[in-house]
Amino acid sequence: MNSNKKEFQDKLRTLHLPSSTKVGVLLLHGLTGMPNEMRPIGKALEKIGCTTETPMLPGHGATHKELLDSGWKDWVRGSGEALERLSSNCDQVFVAGLSMGALIPVLLAVDNPKVKGIIAMSPTVKYDSQNSSNPFQVLLPLIDVLPFLGRIFYWTEAPPYGLKDERLQKRITKELEAARSGEKTGFGQFRTYSGSLRQLQHLVGQVKKQAPRLQCPVLIMHSKEDTLTTVYNPQTFHSWLGCTDKSIIYLEGCDHVLPLDLKKEEVAFYAAEFVCRVAKANASAAPSAAAATNNAAPVS
Repeated sequence: MNSNKKEFQDKLRTLHLPSSTKVGVLLLHGLTGMPNEMRPIGKALEKIGCTTETPMLPGHGATHKELLDSGWKDWVRGSGEALERLSSNCDQVFVAGLSMGALIPVLLAVDNPKVKGIIAMSPTVKYDSQNSSNPFQVLLPLIDVLPFLGRIFYWTEAPPYGLKDERLQKRITKELEAARSGEKTGFGQFRTYSGSLRQLQHLVGQVKKQAPRLQCPVLIMHSKEDTLTTVYNPQTFHSWLGCTDKSIIYLEGCDHVLPLDLKKEEVAFYAAEFVCRVAKANASAAPSAAAATNNAAPVS
């Protein structure tokens, strides 16, 4: 049970966005996941006045065939299209993501000054924890040479499914038993083919390459009890980032799927607090920048 639930719900009500500033937050789900992973954090952000958008990433929400027919470039493209839609109606935009979806914001932000901040939840550089580590991951690069291997070998996620919430665990198990093919559930797919894992590795490589260019603030959240990814992941991700305003919040009493698990109210509060802080700082800086422009000496 989350004993801090009411505490963080009350704290959320004390937060305020800067007046006359429309703030949008793009929410990105994880690999094989679904947009509903992000629903609790989306609702919390909407309560403080944010406009949110939670797209279904390309290849997701259907069968394994569709997912295997998509790759990291498609996931970034789909996220970018959603960001453009959100940006067209907002003064400031933030991007929050879970697991694989926590990496994509870096690629969206490095060339888009409208992205003012990133929230990375359980950023996944590699699956290396007790419920996901596989010695055969070192062979994934072979898929680039022999693509058919990516459609044969897969890893099936088992309980606790990256969750400490036993109610959700039972619900997922029930859905999977009702759809033994594993093709589709209300919570996404729990079978990850090696081809998709190789695409994740390619995405990680691009993020590592581009992250030193990042300038906007970043908040990272990760559970010390994550059964899919160890603390190596947030620490490594943090070390790549070129921005100076970057921090890691370590949580306990929850697992990998932070926005849905037992500490979701705490996660939502930290995300909302970050958005408010950064949005206020940018709103305060904007008039100063405008004044500087207006007071500049004319060019003769």
